[in-house]
Amino acid sequence: MPDRLERAPTLQTARLELRAHRADNLEACTRLWADPLVTRHTTGRPLSRQEVWTRLLRHPGHWALLGFGYWLAFERASGQFVGELGVARFERDVMRARPDVAGLPEAGWVLSPPAHGKGYAHEAMTAVLAWRDEHVPGPGTFCLIHPDNAPSLRLAAKLGFSAQGEVGEPDARLLLLTR
Repeated sequence: MPDRLERAPTLQTARLELRAHRADNLEACTRLWADPLVTRHTTGRPLSRQEVWTRLLRHPGHWALLGFGYWLAFERASGQFVGELGVARFERDVMRARPDVAGLPEAGWVLSPPAHGKGYAHEAMTAVLAWRDEHVPGPGTFCLIHPDNAPSLRLAAKLGFSAQGEVGEPDARLLLLTR
């Protein structure tokens, strides 16, 4: 395995560039996380600018401490912001009941509504997971998806994830998928 990275490397796909978070991405990220279509199956509510700033700051920390994390995705042709995606270790309380996946990277993707339906999530996550498999030691990756989020469940299946059960409180269940 290569040495641990302290900053997100730039990845390119046929149509996208994935790169590290920067302070000047705050406005694009704020628009993303303020959109109710984006947050209905993730945070459950639009996020404030301050909350988005805190999220933006934590992503470089993942890279510095763990050697992996999230990227921002942009269209290569236009430079248009597409979304945030990657692998992380969020140490979610809800995962304490699942020691079988403790320490595994958690995959995630959140795309802005104008980017939905274009195959960008599949394209980007294919690159992210290939990068993960080459650079992050250990077996497997998991993701958590709201059971009503049919597009993400379809994408997860295309990426090779399979359902392993549910986690969370009865009124806030998430599907646990692994690959």
